[in-house]
Amino acid sequence: MGYYNGTANDMTALRQALIDACGLEDWSWSGTTEVLSKSGIFLRVRVASGNLELLARTSETGGDAPGVVRIGPVGGNVVLPAFAFPMAYEVFVFAAEVYLIVNYSVDCYQWCAFGKSTVSGVPGTGMWIGASKGGGSYNGTNGVSMTATQGAHASFDFCPALSWATVVDNNSYRDNNFWLHSDLDSKGWWLAQTFNSTTSTSSPIGIAAAAPLIGLLPNGWNSEAVLLPIRAWMIRSSNKISLTADLEHARYTRVDNYAPGEIITIGSDRWKVFPWYRKNTASRNGGVGLSHTGTFGWAIRYEGP
Repeated sequence: MGYYNGTANDMTALRQALIDACGLEDWSWSGTTEVLSKSGIFLRVRVASGNLELLARTSETGGDAPGVVRIGPVGGNVVLPAFAFPMAYEVFVFAAEVYLIVNYSVDCYQWCAFGKSTVSGVPGTGMWIGASKGGGSYNGTNGVSMTATQGAHASFDFCPALSWATVVDNNSYRDNNFWLHSDLDSKGWWLAQTFNSTTSTSSPIGIAAAAPLIGLLPNGWNSEAVLLPIRAWMIRSSNKISLTADLEHARYTRVDNYAPGEIITIGSDRWKVFPWYRKNTASRNGGVGLSHTGTFGWAIRYEGP
């Protein structure tokens, strides 16, 4: 595992930091196609419209996911802090998973992550990818929308959490900030078979499977927050579901009693804790049209100094 951190003065520098960190951990980089690759997964990385934009692929030049995911400016009707440079970054690179965290405007965090599923029986490449924002032009117009039971992308808000959304827009892809190439039932990157032609939406499982436990954290006895698996599921025919990803080095948690960036030790493992966007203990359970993500957060395995 490699851990790298520093400061980026612009988006191009942030992109280069990600490329350099991956390159030191046996990823290949093609300057011609702007693609990072390793073990049969491919990722185009570029700066576009002021965003760090990532596009998952099944080959160096094709098999694109239906939409990109991004780190970049957000704003609109609620007061969201400016996406400002310089910003601090941290890159966690594991054998088959990569996580990039950025911190700006004092208490704001964004992220991107990608990797290869370890779940057996997935007929596709198994590549998964996510970031704070999806690929549309909404830019969080109405702020953040997420609760312990739902990450709903509606009315141009955004849900900056990995595999959290329970409603996604299949028409414009403005909402999708997570993709996985399971190719179950020949569905490629899609997370659900169901599609509502009237609303142009589908309803993947998202956080619903973990919602009962997310809602119970932190532990009322010792105030600690349990680390919960981050998983992805594919909705299939006849109301069946299949597990498509079970991340090795990241976990869901609540950050009520943790400072952003705090390192916690559980057994022989150390984990670094972050909010999904901005911590707010006064409105800890989130909601719609907010400027924060309550105390919803995650932990990434930490093997740094």
